[in-house]
Amino acid sequence: MHPPIRIRILASGSQGNAAIVSLRPRDDAPTHLIIDLGLSPRKLCGALAVENIKPHEIAAILITHADADHLHGGWARRWPFENAKVIARNAHHRAIANAGIQPSHMLDADADPHAFSAQIKAFALPHDKSGSTGFRISTDGVAMGWATDLGRMSGDALAFFAGVDALCIESNYDARMQQHSSRPDFLKERIMGGHGHLSNVEAMQAVLHIHGKRALRHIVLLHLSSQCNSQDLVRELWNTHAPELAGDMQVATQTLSLPWLSVGQPRHCNWSESLFAAQY
Repeated sequence: MHPPIRIRILASGSQGNAAIVSLRPRDDAPTHLIIDLGLSPRKLCGALAVENIKPHEIAAILITHADADHLHGGWARRWPFENAKVIARNAHHRAIANAGIQPSHMLDADADPHAFSAQIKAFALPHDKSGSTGFRISTDGVAMGWATDLGRMSGDALAFFAGVDALCIESNYDARMQQHSSRPDFLKERIMGGHGHLSNVEAMQAVLHIHGKRALRHIVLLHLSSQCNSQDLVRELWNTHAPELAGDMQVATQTLSLPWLSVGQPRHCNWSESLFAAQY
């Protein structure tokens, strides 16, 4: 039996972000999604070819926000996703159009119904002026959450991600490294001031809270800073303070794709969980 959700992180970091999500409820034909277009068309289409996924088979592209590391400028010159809709919150549509993506390709993640086998819901996250977008994708009783480029995890955001089986969440910086770095003070304040990025400790605390509501099966840490973080620091933190979850945690990198992550088998979605699912 095929897992309902499969995730492959192609790259995650300040130089480019992209992931493939394949959905296959009840052994139907798979539906392929992409989260963020931060890689060049050559790199991303090459990665799809390795997976034997053709661009016209992509059903939707979810954009968290329009920063260059999440929306590469090369897509304005090459757009092979003839059947895909770009799903983004309305707050980001103008910036996405300015990056060269045709408005006719876009759907408002907050309003439009999406005729996919998955349920997709968006949630506004605090990041710089226009914010970022978290996504919750569910199919056949299985759900995953995606949260990157956010300055803090509010109570409402924790509730939005409650009950997911897999959580992909930013763990951008080590606070001590950030404070003692040579970066200018204004940049440190931007990153650490609640509208920038999540620290390692903040990410772990969010994961523990969500796990406490219902057990997570998979955790992927995203967007590690190349200057103010390291995999060793992250793993030491988790092994010390969350050893029960450290074995289920993976760290995405900028240069190496993670293997496919298969997200659980279907399980009954109770009433409280269904409150967080999009009604599409």
